[in-house]
Amino acid sequence: MAQFRSAQESHEHSLTILETLYGYDSFLDSLEVVADMGCGAGLDLDWFARLETRDDPPEPRNYTCYGVDRDVRLFNTDTAELPNVQLVEADMESYLLPRKVDLMWCHDSFQYVLNPLAALRHWNTMMNEDGMLIIALKQTVSTEYNRLVNRGVNFSYYNHNLVNLVYMLAVNGFDCNDAYALKDPNDPWLHIAVYKSSIKPMDPATTNWYHLAEQGLLHPTVESSLNRYGHVRQEDILYPWLDKDWHQIKT
Repeated sequence: MAQFRSAQESHEHSLTILETLYGYDSFLDSLEVVADMGCGAGLDLDWFARLETRDDPPEPRNYTCYGVDRDVRLFNTDTAELPNVQLVEADMESYLLPRKVDLMWCHDSFQYVLNPLAALRHWNTMMNEDGMLIIALKQTVSTEYNRLVNRGVNFSYYNHNLVNLVYMLAVNGFDCNDAYALKDPNDPWLHIAVYKSSIKPMDPATTNWYHLAEQGLLHPTVESSLNRYGHVRQEDILYPWLDKDWHQIKT
């Protein structure tokens, strides 16, 4: 689904996240099923499918890996032939995976989702409780070197930012309190990693920020901004990233 860079360039960005995940043995030990939503050429999925432990000698993790994309013509043939990979040509917003997922990966694809609220609700139903969803997307509107950058990208109808992502995730039952996020200055990439909570998805038409706070789904810096201003300001939000460093989210 990467529309404005090559598959290899997109994968090189993925590796900055994947190599961080590689250091979390207990987390990786807990996974059995991985789904790559909007898998494109399948380079990220190949990483999961071939992943080994850090033992000496290493052992294959042998995750069951699903790759879902509307167009799989560019999918890596070698990856498609791996016995633990199942490739599905389907709409990632509505396709029902045959098994519950422990890690749902969506890199460089969520910005093309037509109905993000409905997609997140659907994805929640396919995940195990405490399963992790990781989204990384390239914003079409961002500030780079004190200059507003606005890009019209084919099939990308929204510009996502951390504030609206937190709301959409929380209203769909994802824990945005115990979560991770990163948005570096001068970099259009926005990253967020959240766990599926025990709270069922709610109706976005009737659920406001205060309702989400009452459910314990918001990070304290989000709650503090809400309580002080009556709305959430992105410049007030402070999240750790997967590297355990804390980051103020820069526009």
